[in-house]
Amino acid sequence: MLNSFELQIGTRFVFGLGALQRIGEELESLGARRIMLHYGEGDYLIPLLQEIRKILDSASIEVFEFDGVQANPRLSLVREGIRQARDQHIDVVVAVGGGSAIDSAKAIALGAASECDVWDYFRGAAVPRHTLPVVAVVTIPAAGSESSQVAVLSDDKTKSKLLVSHPIMRPAVALMDPGLTCTVPIAQTANGIVDIFSHVCERYFNESAEFGVIDRMCEGVLKSIVYAGKTLANHPEDLAMRSEIMWISTIAQNGTLGVGREQDWSTHLLANELSALYDCVHGQTISAIMPAWMVAARSANTARFARFAEKVFNVCDNNETSCSQAAIVQTVNFFRTLGMPCSMKELGVRTDRIEEMLDAIPFEGSDQAIGAVRRLNREACKHIYLQSAQGADLS
Repeated sequence: MLNSFELQIGTRFVFGLGALQRIGEELESLGARRIMLHYGEGDYLIPLLQEIRKILDSASIEVFEFDGVQANPRLSLVREGIRQARDQHIDVVVAVGGGSAIDSAKAIALGAASECDVWDYFRGAAVPRHTLPVVAVVTIPAAGSESSQVAVLSDDKTKSKLLVSHPIMRPAVALMDPGLTCTVPIAQTANGIVDIFSHVCERYFNESAEFGVIDRMCEGVLKSIVYAGKTLANHPEDLAMRSEIMWISTIAQNGTLGVGREQDWSTHLLANELSALYDCVHGQTISAIMPAWMVAARSANTARFARFAEKVFNVCDNNETSCSQAAIVQTVNFFRTLGMPCSMKELGVRTDRIEEMLDAIPFEGSDQAIGAVRRLNREACKHIYLQSAQGADLS
């Protein structure tokens, strides 16, 4: 903990069974009178939305509904949401769902409070200064967007997938009722678990061999994810494990596990281009890319990969090289337990657009590369894509 850092988490968390019942008073505390209720599709949302409408009606809060959220939230929908939020004089945006709904709501709230086009923030042409308050009703633990300072958006015309990161983007309130996640299909649950797992790994894997308490926190969280994930794969109704995953999704992405250290994010940068071009589910693109990334990065810090195998998967091997290889094997086996694809081949993605994906990756620095544990230039990233596309058995 010798490195300096700054961290401010302004989100108010209301966690536990029955947390949804607090939505009226939380909105009243924000001075809400006209809110936009923003959500996507899914039969499991119908009774939840009915309950929210009933609570808000009792609180005399006027509700304007705006649906249509899809996986990999779309810029076109956000722009329409901004237009309607301005026309309807919305003062708070309420997101109901997972990361896609929350990211979309964040972008609408940012654009509605601004004069420039919202995409300017994502392409780095403008810096966020003002936003409408966002309240997140979490139903799918995954992205951790309910308290993170990041929002990710896809331009459906150019097939670009970009993010904006700024403290002002953190939601004002996160209502987190684990009971709301029990009706989420196991496939969506698995996608979320992989995303959560990777959020911690992107912070854990770096050039260092030791990072004190933050390493131990990461290892404990990763170990908990594996235990809860394996349990839910067989017992999706387990409320205790649903609760664990819900809170872990938040701490995995709100910044507390990455303070003072260089972070990697290569897996996300590579996987995001699969989502952008092929509209694949984010969690599946992560599980398809991460094993091939681990193969490429392992030799740059075998000690860290070996430690990961020991602390997260209980691998006991005095040989650092074989133990670091076991880290990849155990990760693949964990993903397969969740029913997730472990290569682009399994994902059903072709190889004819690899150069296009590489063109979109934001290589930076004098070495024109990405990553922390191993700097990956264009050629190294191409190799990862090709290895994943070939579907080499890494288990």
